[in-house]
Amino acid sequence: MSTVALYIHIPFCVRKCNYCAFYSLPAVGEDIKDAYLEALKKQADSFPEHRQVSSVYFGGGTPSLFGAKRLVAMLDDLRTRFFIREDAEITLEVNPGTVDLPFLQKVRRAGFNRLSVGMQSGCDKELAFLGRIHTADMVKTCVENAREAGFDNISLDLIFALPGQSKESFASSLDAAFALHPDHLSVYSLQLEEGTPFFESRASLTFPTEEEEEGQYDLLCQKAREAGFEHYEISSFAKEGRYSRHNLHYWQRGEYLGFGPAAHSHWNGKRFANLPDLEGYLADPLACNDYKKAERIDETEMWEEDVLLGLRTSFGIPAHLVPAHPVERMIALGLMVRRGDNVALTEKGFRVSNAVIGQLLL
Repeated sequence: MSTVALYIHIPFCVRKCNYCAFYSLPAVGEDIKDAYLEALKKQADSFPEHRQVSSVYFGGGTPSLFGAKRLVAMLDDLRTRFFIREDAEITLEVNPGTVDLPFLQKVRRAGFNRLSVGMQSGCDKELAFLGRIHTADMVKTCVENAREAGFDNISLDLIFALPGQSKESFASSLDAAFALHPDHLSVYSLQLEEGTPFFESRASLTFPTEEEEEGQYDLLCQKAREAGFEHYEISSFAKEGRYSRHNLHYWQRGEYLGFGPAAHSHWNGKRFANLPDLEGYLADPLACNDYKKAERIDETEMWEEDVLLGLRTSFGIPAHLVPAHPVERMIALGLMVRRGDNVALTEKGFRVSNAVIGQLLL
């Protein structure tokens, strides 16, 4: 029987970062957090799901701001409502500026076994520019505390192609990240999202050229390789056996349930989402989604998703899913490769994945 994954969105933060387009709200009171915990429990109780849960992911926002007590209570509640496997991957996103050793010890004892740390940069000047509330030293302290608390699966997030960022400053960020001996690395190029401070001030920002961004990406791949990391997904690198099982579940078209405003679900043959509305969610977490309006995924959509999601990973997709002629052309260009019965994008192909996949879906 297939498994299901759970995603819990904690939409609280100290302040919005300059690049962030995720649904999150700064400076929320403790009474609202208490009410939010009860709303999450109510939504979780509404799903008649009896399959085993392979992964649980608390994302945000800044989930650590929810407080250890509420996080533990929510995880305990999920265990009473769902069959969470003993070996399930249970991830908590944290901002290094919001956690200390006692917090990390509490959540580790409760069963959280993977930490995703929002490092973003190893340069204090860049962190301030991004609007982060932490420093590079806080990242180091956070990881050290996490290891002491018993976390043996730690992921770091980094951003590159920042305005004014040089190849040298990105190299120093990578060196700082690898010096912390993470098990996993997620690295994204900065995207200008409508509604963010960076988008509003974009005319005054000087971004790296395409060639400069390419150079940073090549450096990332090289340093990750030298550090013993596998580039197993477009933006993800892992030590052996440390893939993000939760994200792989998404990329392999597994079903998942999302709790909280703006959380997405793939369940019962449909893809649907909760509205990005905390007030509405607190008022009625069961009505705050578009499940009834969402149409069931048809065979064509399933095929497109198989290709789109499967080619995000280095494992690729069965070759029979896509026409042979464009595949051979992409292989000749060094953008794809054959792996047994599968075809997959190369690192060069990852950089232009949208264009390659577009050709395969024509």
